[in-house]
Amino acid sequence: MDLGLVTRGFLRGPAFRRVVHGVYVDARVPIDHGLRARAALMVLPTESVLTANSAAWWYGVRLAGRDQSVTVALPPDVHIAGPQFVRLHRTPILPEDITVRDGLRISLPSRTAWDLATLNDLTSAVKYVDALMHDGWLTESDLDRRLATGSGLWRVRKVRTVAQWTDARSESPAESELRIIVRQSRLPAPELQHEVRRLGRLIARVDFAWPEHRLALEYDGAGHTDLRSMRLDRRRLNALVEAGWTVIHATAADLRRPASLIAQLRAALSTPLAA
Repeated sequence: MDLGLVTRGFLRGPAFRRVVHGVYVDARVPIDHGLRARAALMVLPTESVLTANSAAWWYGVRLAGRDQSVTVALPPDVHIAGPQFVRLHRTPILPEDITVRDGLRISLPSRTAWDLATLNDLTSAVKYVDALMHDGWLTESDLDRRLATGSGLWRVRKVRTVAQWTDARSESPAESELRIIVRQSRLPAPELQHEVRRLGRLIARVDFAWPEHRLALEYDGAGHTDLRSMRLDRRRLNALVEAGWTVIHATAADLRRPASLIAQLRAALSTPLAA
């Protein structure tokens, strides 16, 4: 607009869509969280750094929806109001905590995990940190080293709690959430990604297992609905049952209302195994 090439009215017409205040794209371009993050840095001070959910996006952990706020770290002494869809996190951030990916300043994985833990509830933070660990961007040692020097920092207790609950073996956000639900129910801790063998042959790898009870808990997500997957799942289930295992299945509905699932698990764990 400053060059006179387009008018404000033209930008507000059907040919363009606003990403954040002051940044527009062709209406045919899909808007996702990554595009909003890039647009946010275009209108914010140069000291701005993508962190938390928005930095995780650029590490491939793309859990943030298009309308979830972009999280941007700014030095405490920079006073500016962020545009819509942007959450400003005023916090000291050291140069050694910053990297550049795709031309954008983002926080390193360990700092990303720290901000995820301080800014989000336990379940949301664990989902992200599990994924960063599973994909190899972060290790337990990375978090331990940062915690070792973080005594007294803002919400450090939340970071410690998240670190205690994370597990790199989790293979999806739903599995992370289900693990938290099971743990909070005070059931015995299950083994994750347990390999079930019969006569020395691997018959299945289950999401959660209580081997001494021959009990498995499987999460059935969207990837289990096509015909081929259903056939493979049936074969796995038959093989597990033949090996003497009980298999309980969880779905997205159980994540929202877990009471019935927990009752099933508790009953199965209290039932003696057949001789």
